Amino acid sequence: MSGQRQLHFTPGPVPISDEVQYAMHDLQYHKTEDFTKVHREVNSCLQKIIGTNTPIIIGAGSGTTGAEITMRGLVPFLSNVLVLVQGRFSSRWAELGRMFGHNVMTLKSPWGTSTSLDDLRNALEEYSFQSIWITHTETSTAVTVPLKEYCDVIRSVSPDTLIIVDAVSSIGVETISMAEYGIDCLFTASQKGLACPPGAFILALSERASDKATIYSEESMIFPSMVHHLPGMLSASMNHTAFFTPPLPILSSLQSSCKRILENASHFETLQIQAVSIKAMVQNINGCSAGGNALGVTAIHHDNAKLVLRALLEQGIVVAPGQDDWRDTVFRIGHMVQYSQSEIQTLKEALITICERI
Repeated sequence: MSGQRQLHFTPGPVPISDEVQYAMHDLQYHKTEDFTKVHREVNSCLQKIIGTNTPIIIGAGSGTTGAEITMRGLVPFLSNVLVLVQGRFSSRWAELGRMFGHNVMTLKSPWGTSTSLDDLRNALEEYSFQSIWITHTETSTAVTVPLKEYCDVIRSVSPDTLIIVDAVSSIGVETISMAEYGIDCLFTASQKGLACPPGAFILALSERASDKATIYSEESMIFPSMVHHLPGMLSASMNHTAFFTPPLPILSSLQSSCKRILENASHFETLQIQAVSIKAMVQNINGCSAGGNALGVTAIHHDNAKLVLRALLEQGIVVAPGQDDWRDTVFRIGHMVQYSQSEIQTLKEALITICERI
């Protein structure tokens, strides 16, 4: 495949538009007024996309960086933590909690499903938790959970529990309102629905969570960190300055990408229509079964998934492999950004040819 342009249908990093790539060259030194203006605009755009009026923290790292900062700064020593696990990435937050020495309980659902509201309610009625971790879209299974309904149950049964949401694969793809749902902390990253290169985590806290982060830090109830210091990051974000050197090219790309999302009134509707179309397309291909309700990724079940994936790559089409127990029988098609009809047709024709042959 050397020298041939590949067509990426991956659930992050996603293809980057020429406009966003060009924006990365417009760098602002982070000690200037120009940087402050860019940061203020990006902050405002992200607030609208996420659905909050609280400051947004943008820093160098991945979505997992944002998760670790949250676990370090917002979950005090020996907390009772509930993690809803329905795939590989949601299970990571349970592992992270145990690394920090917390008492972690998991509600596990079979891959391809999500935790029922009754199971969530029962767990909250039986036990007391300082925080609950929810993965909005589980990329490994292509399942988006009923986030608002989860939040309603938590607020009703256990209002003091902090709601922490992994929105790495949903922001920019699924509609969400952090303030309306009552989410206390939300973390995401630049390389998926926000359609930018990898390299930045994005973190939003409610006022309640911000207050707790300050108290936990001042009273030494958390592991200290010079870099991952939530109160310092929040203070810098409120003043539109940098707590430490930010990922400047990614910030510039976010300025371009987020404006495009907000200026396109049909952005989310277009992605929904595209997702429905791709899932239906795959369902009619020999040997393929489309799984998952996520708008940004589809899990394709096929007995010879590895062979299909390899054959697609030979034709210059990149999709994602299955993971863990699904690694041999699933490949995943990402559609977190808008593709042209010709690109989707190219994927369809390649899949039909390959699956008829295998």
